[in-house]
Amino acid sequence: MRPVLALFFLLFTFSLRAADLAPAETQALLKNLQEHRAKFPSLSADFVEERTSHLLNKPLTSEGNMAFQVPNKFRREVTGKSPNITVSNGQKLWIYYPNFKEAELYTLGQKSFLDDSIAALTAGLNFQRVDQFYTVKATRETQGYRLALTPRSSGLKRMVKEVTVWVGDDLKIDRSETILAPKGDSIITTYKNQRPTPLSPGIFDFTPPADAHISQPLGK
Repeated sequence: MRPVLALFFLLFTFSLRAADLAPAETQALLKNLQEHRAKFPSLSADFVEERTSHLLNKPLTSEGNMAFQVPNKFRREVTGKSPNITVSNGQKLWIYYPNFKEAELYTLGQKSFLDDSIAALTAGLNFQRVDQFYTVKATRETQGYRLALTPRSSGLKRMVKEVTVWVGDDLKIDRSETILAPKGDSIITTYKNQRPTPLSPGIFDFTPPADAHISQPLGK
């Protein structure tokens, strides 16, 4: 049985390697993803997110909805017992915690590391500059593709170890997994009810409630 098992293992390993896309095929896939996002520049979807942390005994699951507009506008709302809202219109980024009535304001376009970080973390949604921030390795799977994104810059490596994105044959993003640095905590996000329809510009603006305490962690 051992020779048979060894042969099976070799054949299985070979089949996995055969699914890896060549560099030229990877670039062609990225081009297709970029063209798909250019064709459908707006996206809204519901999501389920699972976070694992070395500080938690078990994964933390949350749900919510998101909206994205190329190149850099997005809105992300987490519902449930610990809700929060993150909104960016490309010029300002707000993070609001309703339970604590705390709002954080970040001004974009002034601190390059912040702008690059946001661009890098949203690159897996629009793929427009993904190869600027990551080394990309793509694999053909049964239904769609898996893209493993490894950070290029030392600054991004301090935040993220790897981002893996699964896309279907229709080029819609099905799931993503982010492995955070330095402890290896992970965030797995599964998308559903995707709607590539035009969005109202107003959803990317945010005005905190009058009783909210506003802070600017990085200054004005």
